[in-house]
Amino acid sequence: MAAKLRLYKDKLEGYKKFYSIVKTIKMVNLAKFKQTVDRVKSRDAHLRYTDKCFGSFAAEEDAVLAGAQNTLLYVPVTSNRGSCGAMNSNTFNYIESVLGSKTKIVGLGKKAYDTLPKRFGSEYQYVVMNDFKNPLNFSYATFVVAHAQTFKEAERTQFIFHRFISAATQRMAVYNIPSYDKWVEKLNQSASTDQDKANYSFANAVINNDDQFVRDFYDFHSTQAVLNAVCENELSEYAARMMAVEGQLTNIMQLQQRTQYMYNKTRQSSITASLIEILSALSAMEGNAAKGVKKDAFWVESSK
Repeated sequence: MAAKLRLYKDKLEGYKKFYSIVKTIKMVNLAKFKQTVDRVKSRDAHLRYTDKCFGSFAAEEDAVLAGAQNTLLYVPVTSNRGSCGAMNSNTFNYIESVLGSKTKIVGLGKKAYDTLPKRFGSEYQYVVMNDFKNPLNFSYATFVVAHAQTFKEAERTQFIFHRFISAATQRMAVYNIPSYDKWVEKLNQSASTDQDKANYSFANAVINNDDQFVRDFYDFHSTQAVLNAVCENELSEYAARMMAVEGQLTNIMQLQQRTQYMYNKTRQSSITASLIEILSALSAMEGNAAKGVKKDAFWVESSK
């Protein structure tokens, strides 16, 4: 009985320490979450022209796969750590659903490094890492775009990430960025006819500049799209981890309550058993001579 009490007491102390550690992780994650929310809000305001630039290339993935003549590059944005729900597994499952003979994969994040070589050996190329010690910035997005553009044969690059909807909801989303040649071709088509009224003025405004300006415009908005994708994924990661940590805290509290109940029950049983033993001894002492020693005759004073 005493061994069980010690076991339950040790468990309660362990749960208490574990709860304190997880709560600290939650507070740190919450602080990062608030900082990331502010950064993403300020950057979302700059995406209007980025959407204008690449919005017309949105299409059903099955149709793109069927009509692809050259390489299709997929860039999954993953987290560096776990405890963020099903974000990373959803991304990998999506890539598995679009695998084809023209598919190549370049990952972002440590989870991509851990999973992509094992799961997509032939299509996997390499992973771009980030330690996240500094806030995600335009330089990092430029670095990622530069790596994606090394695949000259790629006719389209798709960045797969999770968009933040709320603290409890994150949805997978993609940015489709065509190759520079296909993008310029599309601009020329939109600028030469007024059938595409939504992009006619925009295409003429861009295409009527020198080639270097057009190239810089393309690179800038490609980087803007990638920066938004990695920031949205970072925000979704913190939100998902916050929900996961909240679930861990709830589980710890339930285990603590259950163990406390077992500890109290075992302690009560121990006390009850001790009381029964004491009462049994008293009853035996108060019995008659045939059943036991009388209490008043138990201690006999010696006569002098």
